[in-house]
Amino acid sequence: MMEAQRYPEDFDGIAAGAPAFTWPGLGTEFIQNTKAIYPDQMNKPILSKSDLELLERNVLEQCDTLDGIDDDIINDPLRCHINFDLFPVCETDKGDDCFTEAQLSAIRTVYRGVTIKGREVYPGLPVGGEGQPGGWFPWIVGLPSDSADFDKTSLEYRYGTEVFKYFVFHDSSWNYNSYDFDNFFQYAQFASSFLDATSTDYTEFKKQGGKMIIYHGWNDPALSALSTIEHYEKASVRDSLLPDYIRLFLLPGVLHCGGGKGPDKADWLRYLQDWVEKDQPPDQILVSKMEGEQKVMTRPVFPYPFIAKYDYKGNPDQPGSFYKTLPE
Repeated sequence: MMEAQRYPEDFDGIAAGAPAFTWPGLGTEFIQNTKAIYPDQMNKPILSKSDLELLERNVLEQCDTLDGIDDDIINDPLRCHINFDLFPVCETDKGDDCFTEAQLSAIRTVYRGVTIKGREVYPGLPVGGEGQPGGWFPWIVGLPSDSADFDKTSLEYRYGTEVFKYFVFHDSSWNYNSYDFDNFFQYAQFASSFLDATSTDYTEFKKQGGKMIIYHGWNDPALSALSTIEHYEKASVRDSLLPDYIRLFLLPGVLHCGGGKGPDKADWLRYLQDWVEKDQPPDQILVSKMEGEQKVMTRPVFPYPFIAKYDYKGNPDQPGSFYKTLPE
């Protein structure tokens, strides 16, 4: 995305997957989540792996079948409006089948995102995939390990504190736990000037004849798909012909760059090559779920804002059982 915005003559085609294009803003989400998940500094997370599995089950109970398929994949998380009143709450001692009020508060924080002085800095996460390997573990909650270079601290803690220590404040002793974001906009300007790729002006890339495919897993626990959507929508307002040269594809049930319950394998470069060299824009992309060398599921994804809707009769593991439509 930075290439397309700042050096548009470098590439004829770009495939941008799970883009981290707003680093200080992204860092605020990482720090806010860390403060919520690790209220006692980095001693112990407020959520365990079993809590995340319980969270995912409760989310799926409310939203999995909205698309007509019972498959542990939320096809369109924007349609999923979680009712936290339906979540089991521990009345006395913490158990494996309930949440404490403090845990629910932390969960809401992750979904909510960061707003500073009335301005959204980074959106929260869409629901889904919370308990999957590679989901909120290790990104948000951390993963205990005997490894010398990977302990219980979360990846968000590591990325977030490094960004603020060494790019925003230039202070290795900076402490996340006492930071309230009050001076964020003042101090983040310099870091954003060379780390961010947030311009919505792709005019020069368009003039060069460039083509770009952006793709993002709906259940990415590191980088919110909502941030990518917001960027794409703002760029579309600037240029209503944006889909002529940039298209966004959202992958249901897919985590950060891959993984999760949803199909995540696609030959992105082939689709990009066909667009650049043969003038064949990707009207749909087939993504597959692999078990070893075998495809166990293939589904289409369509350029945003279109979604793939199940026809309620075909095999949901086959792409012909879905059709292109706008969200309800």
